[in-house]
Amino acid sequence: MELEILRNIQSIANPFLDILFQLITICGEQMVLVLIISIIYWVKDKKFGEYIAYAVLTSLLVNCVVKDIFKFKRPIGEEGIRTLREKTATGYSFPSGHTQGAGSFYGAMAIYIKKKVMYIIAIIMIILIGFSRLYLGVHYPKDVIVGGILGVLISYICYNIYNKYENKIMVYTITFIIFLPALTFAHSEDFIKGLGAYFGFLIGMFIEKRYVNFSAEGKGINKVIRVVIGVLILLCLQKGLKIVLPSEAIFSFIRYSIISIFGIGIYPMMFKKLKI
Repeated sequence: MELEILRNIQSIANPFLDILFQLITICGEQMVLVLIISIIYWVKDKKFGEYIAYAVLTSLLVNCVVKDIFKFKRPIGEEGIRTLREKTATGYSFPSGHTQGAGSFYGAMAIYIKKKVMYIIAIIMIILIGFSRLYLGVHYPKDVIVGGILGVLISYICYNIYNKYENKIMVYTITFIIFLPALTFAHSEDFIKGLGAYFGFLIGMFIEKRYVNFSAEGKGINKVIRVVIGVLILLCLQKGLKIVLPSEAIFSFIRYSIISIFGIGIYPMMFKKLKI
């Protein structure tokens, strides 16, 4: 049944749609979301950036745990199914990481901003990114449906938790501890990376709240400089650490921890001292 749905979707395939849906799926990829969250956090609204990072990282960990529980295979290689952008199809199939990431990211934006136009944009983006995963032949329909629902649900839960408790470090620490038992069965590289990114977020937030307390306000030109330098350093860290550090899981944890600590705590300390 699901394979037939995929074949019907792919029956409309043409070079233009191939490019279009690959571009759309990029809007749900981790590096793109990380860069957007960083920009919001550094120069737009620190509180908003903190909440959306919490929601997306929590959603990422839930996604990895669920994948390692069900271990459903992807449609890649099935008869009549062609696959594009296969390098983004890491780990198991259910639920879709891209769609869940979109659900948590765009869902969090809509929940925080509370404007009708943002709700519409969020719904459109989640649907488009989910559909792109079907068109590209890397997920089944149930993967994207459950992924989208989980993403939005987690962003809503995280929003209520974020606003209910003043001690945010306690909230982030408890959330991190909740996921630790999953290490007994969730051994995928994606889960280790996600755990590392969340740990870095936790340490970075501790550093920022305890020693930095930066302001996202500033002159327009300073904000541009802040973003350009920060994005370049994040990209260099992402590429450079991958080259320097071994490929074992523990080093993936360390790599993603370093990137998160830098973006959340160290870089704000730098641009505050440099007054940019």
